[in-house]
Amino acid sequence: MQGPGEPGDWLRADELARQRAVDPGGSFLLQAPAGSGKTTVLTCRLLALLAIADSPEEVLAITFTRKAAAEMRARVLRALWRAEAGEGGTAYEAGVAAAALRRDRERGWDLLGNPARLRIQTIDSFCQRLATQLPITGGAGGRLEVALPADRLYRATTRRLLGRALDDSVLAPAAQLLLERLDNNWQRLEGLVQLMLEARAHWLPRLVAGNLQDLPTRVGAALQALVRAQLGRALALLPPAVHAELAACLAIAAHHRAHTPSTSEAAAGDPGVAAWLGDRSLLCASPGDLARWRLCAGTALTGTGGWRRALDVRVGAPPKEKDFKARLRACLDALAGVEGLREALIEVQALPDGTLDGDDSAALAGLALLLQHAAAELQLEFAASGRVDHPAVAAAARAALTEDGQPTDLALRCGEAIRHVLIDEFQDTSLEQFELLRALTAGWQPGDGRTLFAVGDPMQSIYQFREAEVGLFLRARDEGIGGLPLQFLELRRNFRSLPAVVEWVNAACSQAFPSRDDPWLAAIRYLHSLPGRVAPPGGDVGDEGGAVQVHPLLTDDPDEEAA
Repeated sequence: MQGPGEPGDWLRADELARQRAVDPGGSFLLQAPAGSGKTTVLTCRLLALLAIADSPEEVLAITFTRKAAAEMRARVLRALWRAEAGEGGTAYEAGVAAAALRRDRERGWDLLGNPARLRIQTIDSFCQRLATQLPITGGAGGRLEVALPADRLYRATTRRLLGRALDDSVLAPAAQLLLERLDNNWQRLEGLVQLMLEARAHWLPRLVAGNLQDLPTRVGAALQALVRAQLGRALALLPPAVHAELAACLAIAAHHRAHTPSTSEAAAGDPGVAAWLGDRSLLCASPGDLARWRLCAGTALTGTGGWRRALDVRVGAPPKEKDFKARLRACLDALAGVEGLREALIEVQALPDGTLDGDDSAALAGLALLLQHAAAELQLEFAASGRVDHPAVAAAARAALTEDGQPTDLALRCGEAIRHVLIDEFQDTSLEQFELLRALTAGWQPGDGRTLFAVGDPMQSIYQFREAEVGLFLRARDEGIGGLPLQFLELRRNFRSLPAVVEWVNAACSQAFPSRDDPWLAAIRYLHSLPGRVAPPGGDVGDEGGAVQVHPLLTDDPDEEAA
């Protein structure tokens, strides 16, 4: 549910989500904004899973920082201590803590005396443990040292590669072609290759999966799919009652632009004008219709992205055509009343062409060849320096679990030994880590006694420097992870901030975030929060409403900013 809604409905939905999240029989993806009590829910679920587990090692809790892992461990142990002392604890924790303690005594785990049996660890430490199971890491003493930051490794790799590229008969044509397209700017080429090495989890598997000759075809297909999906979203927002009249007006406007002396020269070079002159049908979602869509967006919107108010000869509305201007004005006014259409048209204007020309295909093939060699060179740099980066560790961990697309013996052993996985801060998962989770849960099915629980807030994704991909949160929500579907839950109550602060943040941030989710663009809508102190109907929230004051910094002085 999006938007203000009714507080009573929010409270009921929020309470139901908290109850379901602790159900040890289901797999869930929980969106939990700041201050919503996420850690409490995560702790309660871990306790609920311990209450049904045959051993504590069956439950794996993954965090992103050592601090978060230590905090979760401390909260679990504190809840068990309270249960042993007969203290109630919080309403959510008391029951599951008591059940976990009973299981602990039945099985003789002694978690309070032996807390190391709790499998609560960071994603990096988990990946390192898996990666050391690979034979290739045996020569590294069973440990992979991570370079923080890894920029020096990328820079050294790129310079060594480009240093020999121009003397290499295989690489020289590709390097020369790319340099020509970058105006012979060597530093720019070096910087771009470094960025690509850092993001290789996104492209390297696709280069390895197919041959370089068909890469332009695959990229072209991806572009077509992107354009088709975006046009489809814009088309769905066009009011059917206005669409036919809009198409007629755009065709007339194109005619005016092509035959008015002051605009005809510019119109001759505008593919959108030519497209509307040759095709007056309704707009469709085909990539071949992109030029007509661009003219539509350029007519409806100003250069700054606002709805166009003034209609003149530049958009095909000459002063003498008063009746036509009135028709076009009515169409644009109708479009302006459609929520989300302005943003959709702005996105249409930003779309790339849906096809690759011959020069682009050649450059793409050359870049792919250079990047393949860069990835291989990076492996040599890892070996020479004795250090790796985080994507390398995650890739090695995944390689330990899969071989030729099938689970390895290690994966099968992990799948049996680990029956429940909990992931904190899921919005900061990288593509390699996401694939690792798919490998770890390969073969898991709903109802087979194994569960996956991921919690996070995509509005707070901050680990892009670690290759975090917030769009993966949306993919997991819509498609699950691997073959395992996840029930989607939302928490709405904010227990951290006073009501006035929550309301101010809702009003401000709802304008700063996009109006809808978009996995292609990793765009996340804003999820409204409800103040945790809101009283029931007829109640009184008291005088602690709080207030928000804005203190703007009007200079660029870093010392003043720090003060």
